[in-house]
Amino acid sequence: MKQLSFRASICASIFLSLIVLCLTACDNSKGRSAVNGVIPGAEGQKVYMEPITLSAQHVVCDSATVAADGSFSLQGQIQSEPTFYNISLADGRSLTVILDSAEVVSFKVNADAKALVGNVKFDKSPINDSLQSVMKRASSVLAKYDANTLTSDDVRQFKDELTSQVFADPRSMVGYYIVFQKIGGHPLFDVMDKRDHQLYSAVATSLQLAYPNSQQVKYLCDYVLGARAARKSNARRDSLFQKAVELNSPDLSLPNKDGNEVTLTSLRGKTVLLFFWSAANNDSRKAYAQLASIYKKYASRGLEIYAVSFDTSKIIWEAATKDANWVNVCDLKGAASPAAVTYNVTSLPSNYILAPDGKLIGKDLFGTRLDNKLNEILR
Repeated sequence: MKQLSFRASICASIFLSLIVLCLTACDNSKGRSAVNGVIPGAEGQKVYMEPITLSAQHVVCDSATVAADGSFSLQGQIQSEPTFYNISLADGRSLTVILDSAEVVSFKVNADAKALVGNVKFDKSPINDSLQSVMKRASSVLAKYDANTLTSDDVRQFKDELTSQVFADPRSMVGYYIVFQKIGGHPLFDVMDKRDHQLYSAVATSLQLAYPNSQQVKYLCDYVLGARAARKSNARRDSLFQKAVELNSPDLSLPNKDGNEVTLTSLRGKTVLLFFWSAANNDSRKAYAQLASIYKKYASRGLEIYAVSFDTSKIIWEAATKDANWVNVCDLKGAASPAAVTYNVTSLPSNYILAPDGKLIGKDLFGTRLDNKLNEILR
């Protein structure tokens, strides 16, 4: 199997550490969730409780000292929907639990235990059973990485297992935890991928119905809607680019420094380097400066350059192009220029190589790669 080269760091295994749980829900007249624990061997240690929020700030909402019999009690915040909490010992060992409003969670664990993932025993708490299941599988994936045996098949299987778990109970907050799992700093589920996007949407829609006032759920919904809009925009740009290929590069008509319109099709019969840039962009300026040597070397062999600037300042643009002998055009509309949409320009600098008949034969080649390509074409 091909080994994955990136570092696996899985959120579930980061949050989880040393504590084995047994949970029981009951009424709490104060309207606060609470944690009652017993950790034999941790007597005298401080225990802290903090909600896991979108701000990523660590704000302890309660703390306690483990008594001689290993017991302690912590109280959470007043809440109206399930909330993730981190329970940690002073020595850095911790666990993550999901607490509903007015829920009391009880657990017991041996403080000397080294590997506690998979050993958690819950009492009448399906949601934490599910969370523990995710943590156990995440820990297994991380262990394989540490042993340098993690493969793409392992990651694929992990995704499939978590996907099945989400669709088995899409209204569970465990689904929220799952969709934001990461490997090597990269999301396990890609919201821009069609299949993964369906998973995100299922969780967002279900949780919005169940917990309409949750800020975390609102964040997820906004995240999914933003990705959906981006996917539509990308699809439109891809469609336009495909049309550009089919049409052998659509025409552009933009003004030069004298205000005269220069069309791209007026250069048909020559090999054209269609170059998109901005004098206000540092990388663009560096790439633009290299055009001088390219033009000097290949102009006599049939190369023409049609440089489209996305600047909004005529003064800056003209100053940057005063010594250029090739075609420079700019409509001063910046990124809103129709040329950006027509040629699917999403970053600067960017370029296309057009054959004498207008056919696209190269894209985003710079430096040595551009020189080699032109040398191959213009013999």
